[in-house]
Amino acid sequence: MIAAVQSCRPVSDDPARLLCVEEVAALLGMSTAWVRQHANGLGRPTIPSVKLGKAVRFRREDVQRFIADPVRMRGER
Repeated sequence: MIAAVQSCRPVSDDPARLLCVEEVAALLGMSTAWVRQHANGLGRPTIPSVKLGKAVRFRREDVQRFIADPVRMRGER
């Protein structure tokens, strides 16, 4: 049996809306697998995330801080 895949469709442009894995991958220019790996702590640097059941979501400000902070790359390994 194939599991249903939920698509990531923005419902609004609200800056407080949580981002899905696909949106974060597009912002970072990385694969969704890379984003999931770095969100669950298997990869470094870790992307701050919110776990909602099996779903992973991201606060826009956390992703922007992740992008803007070049020091984390040296300090987290």
